[in-house]
Amino acid sequence: MKALVPSFLLILALLACAPAADAEGDFSDCEAVSQWITYYYVKPEPHRVAKALLAASSHGLLKDGQRTAPFFGFLAGVMSKNPGMVNTLAQQLTSLPEVDQPVLILGIWYSGYPDAKPLLKQLSNSMPKHKGEIDYLLAHGRPALLEIQFEQGAWVLDMLWGNFMATGDEAPVARIISALPWANVRDDPSRTLVGGAARWSLISNAIQHKRVMDISRKELTSQPKEVADVLREVIAEAEKDMQEGKTR
Repeated sequence: MKALVPSFLLILALLACAPAADAEGDFSDCEAVSQWITYYYVKPEPHRVAKALLAASSHGLLKDGQRTAPFFGFLAGVMSKNPGMVNTLAQQLTSLPEVDQPVLILGIWYSGYPDAKPLLKQLSNSMPKHKGEIDYLLAHGRPALLEIQFEQGAWVLDMLWGNFMATGDEAPVARIISALPWANVRDDPSRTLVGGAARWSLISNAIQHKRVMDISRKELTSQPKEVADVLREVIAEAEKDMQEGKTR
C-alpha cells in the first residue's frame, strides 16, 4: 500500500493496519483515512473531521504515543482555521477511547484557540483519566505550535506536517525546512535524527504535494545559506525522483 500520511513513523502503522468497516462507507480503512487527511487542505471539510479522527481511532492509529503527533497537529490546524467549530468538535471527540483522548487535548492546546483553557477545564470533567495531564498544561505557559523546539524530538516534525495537511500554510513547512542543517550534525545523534527526518519528509512530501515543492522553492530566497544549501539539495533530489517516477 502506498503511504500517504506525512508522518515517517505513522507510515509503518498504516502498513500494518487492517481494514475496518464503517457504517456509511467512509474512512473504511487506513488508506481512506490517510488519503483524506493528507490532502485535506486542498478541499477542507471541517464537518467531517470528527468522523475521520474517530475512524483513525477505530483503526488503531492513535494508540501509540509516537503516532499521535500528526493527528493532534492536524486537529490544531483545523481548529485554528475554524474557531467557531472548536466547541462542537471537542464535544464530538470526547467519545474517543480514553487512550486516544490526548489527541483532542493537545489539538485544543496547540490550536491557538483563545478559550482553550476554559474549554479544557470543562472537558476534564468528561475525561477524568486525563485530569492530571490537563491540569499540568493549564499550570504552564502555552507555547505556539510553530515555536516548539526540535530538541524535543522528531515528533515535532510530525506535528508540523499534520498542521500543514490541515491548513496548507507555508509556516509549518518553513519551520521544518529550518531543521535541515541538523542532518549534517555528526556529534549529536538526536539532532542528526531530526535533521535526517526533516530532509526525508521534505523530499517525500515535495514529490506528493506541489504546494510543498512551491513553498520549498520560495524558501530558497529567504533562508540563511546553511539552510538554503541543504534545501537546494532536497529540491534537486525530489525533482530527480519525480522525473524517474519514484515515490518515498
